[in-house]
Amino acid sequence: MKEKRFCPYCQHKLSKKVIEDRQRLYCPQCQSPLYENPTPATAAVFFNEQDEVLLVKRKVEPKKGQWCLPGGFVEMEETPEECCLRELKEETNLNGSIDRLVGVYLSENPVYKSVLVIGYFLNQVRGHIRAGDDSEDVKYYPVQYLPSIAFKSHRSLIYDSLKVYKNYALKPGTVKGHYHFGAYVISSQNHVEIIEKACRAGARIVQYRDKYSEKKEILENAKNIRKIASQYRSLFLVNNHLDIAIISRADGIHLGQNDIPIKDARQMAPGHFIIGVSTHSLEQALEAEAQGADYIGIGPVFSTPTKKDYVPIGIELVKQVLKAVSIPVVAIGGLNLQNVMELKKIGIKNVALVRAFQQNTEMTVKQLNEQFL
Repeated sequence: MKEKRFCPYCQHKLSKKVIEDRQRLYCPQCQSPLYENPTPATAAVFFNEQDEVLLVKRKVEPKKGQWCLPGGFVEMEETPEECCLRELKEETNLNGSIDRLVGVYLSENPVYKSVLVIGYFLNQVRGHIRAGDDSEDVKYYPVQYLPSIAFKSHRSLIYDSLKVYKNYALKPGTVKGHYHFGAYVISSQNHVEIIEKACRAGARIVQYRDKYSEKKEILENAKNIRKIASQYRSLFLVNNHLDIAIISRADGIHLGQNDIPIKDARQMAPGHFIIGVSTHSLEQALEAEAQGADYIGIGPVFSTPTKKDYVPIGIELVKQVLKAVSIPVVAIGGLNLQNVMELKKIGIKNVALVRAFQQNTEMTVKQLNEQFL
């Protein structure tokens, strides 16, 4: 980008002057600096039911022929939200609905020097997909096999959306490393109330564990929890009851060692169903991963009244499991806001608590997320 030489208001030749601790272009005639601010643009992220992201192939420079998110520059007297939806329509022939702002990203640009990209997450699109203004092609791409993305800001926007709004790292076949989802909330009583408080406080994953209610009541609670979790975009798992998980449209199931085997659960469950497994030894953790578990719970780490028949495994075994498996590991059993810090020191990023969430639910969720996310 060529540096401006003349004032756009009086055409007087510009000079340079240190103003507000920064060297800026200055017009001696107008006696004022010429501020050069980033040009605002928008970009839209939308995932279809197969968790494929909507991309467009650029028809113009810069980055002609490369793939990016639908988006473009904000015009005069147009809000960023209006710009986002207008550009979506022009480039893909789709009408969309904005769910929320994901973030704002600074991006280098050969024409405008720097562009402020305002990224929005869309919760639905409608219409017949067709390449339009400034795009050669429009396509949904699986997030595991994305093409080269033209702009760094768009790449960041896609991955931020995956982490925060889709929790995609827990989807079957995509998990690598120890994914951060912080406070793993397990209900034990007042299930719907506790889970709603947890979701409102920012819990990314909640498990409905009901050992005593009749199945009719469990199903009714599960359906209510499904609505709550969807509202706050939290992952919702059901403990033990695969039929309840499927009927209530939960995101997944958490199985114990004596529950239905993983391979059988996978055959019955819908696509992209999350399957977690409780493990109590290194051997069980390795076996669960080999059988296709998407994550494991390991414990009880410390003694707990909810697992009276299990001997605490201790921190050293948790450390061994962390090194041995490549899927997310959730520590559980006898945890509280004090002793979880011992687990954080060895690399645990995900902790499941039961009793600690029964009181001060929202505060506990927030404190754990601050520590682990």
